[in-house]
Amino acid sequence: MIILVLGGARSGKSRYAIKYAESLSNFSNFYYIATAQAMDEEMKKRIERHKKERGDKWKLIEEPLDLCEVLKKFEKNSVALIDCLTLWITNLMMKNYSLEESFKRFLQELKTFKNKPDIYIICVANEVGLGIVPTSSLGRKFRDYAGFLNQKIAELADEVYFVVAGCPLILKSMKNS
Repeated sequence: MIILVLGGARSGKSRYAIKYAESLSNFSNFYYIATAQAMDEEMKKRIERHKKERGDKWKLIEEPLDLCEVLKKFEKNSVALIDCLTLWITNLMMKNYSLEESFKRFLQELKTFKNKPDIYIICVANEVGLGIVPTSSLGRKFRDYAGFLNQKIAELADEVYFVVAGCPLILKSMKNS
């Protein structure tokens, strides 16, 4: 099963994704795949706070670049929450990775989980299409790639949610897809 949770910055999307995952009571393995990197003291504190909030139920995997290798390791009865794809795109861009090739590999790997009820992959990403048009070409490139990846994952996903002010809106579900 593939779930996509979208929202703006500080919208509650990560909190909703964790709550959703923890509601899957018949699963015993919970993995939190963090793409964030602690580049400064404020980010280090933020990451530590988030770890405490999640609690011991979650096994943390920190992977800023190679999500495909991480996804290949999951066995039955697992929930893997990737938080967040928008930071992943930033990491790829900053290391000059080919976004097209990285997306292609990631989408191929995600497809292997399509309609598998014994493994849930929950992807969290920022919806970047609601803001202003960035003034720099790098900003526009980032926005375009983020929007493209969100669309491709939404197309593939079994369920898609958009979170606003902590309230999830169902955009796509198995019932209405």
